[in-house]
Amino acid sequence: MLSDTVWNDAYARATAVCGHLGVDIIDPLLQDLSKRTDPYWKIPMGIASSDRLGMGETENEEDGQIILVLMVPKGAMSTPDALEHCGAMSAAFRAPVGDTPQPWPSGLFYGRQDFVPPDLDEPGNWYALTLMVSYKYQSALVQTP
Repeated sequence: MLSDTVWNDAYARATAVCGHLGVDIIDPLLQDLSKRTDPYWKIPMGIASSDRLGMGETENEEDGQIILVLMVPKGAMSTPDALEHCGAMSAAFRAPVGDTPQPWPSGLFYGRQDFVPPDLDEPGNWYALTLMVSYKYQSALVQTP
């Protein structure tokens, strides 16, 4: 994702879900994940592209995906519990759940969602369940003097 507006909104929504479910949400650029022992969600920066809405336009449209990854130590969570976590996170980007952290920013639209289940044959001590939320964000281009 290219925009801090999209990041801030996604992080606020994910934080609200994590607070409800009792798990941490991690900004991977700020924390050392190597010492973690409990399940947690992380939001790595997702893929995005950006372009003007038309030739000569001052409006810009960013397209991308918000990537949300539930990290579960092997043997620490049942499949139904993991799916409940993923379902709650998915719902936060489709409709308000409980106390909405904030209204969607003007010009931000969430769309299709994709889910990648964990690879049960993956070596190591963790499973990763990945939810990807597509978005569009239209905003005015920043004008430089």
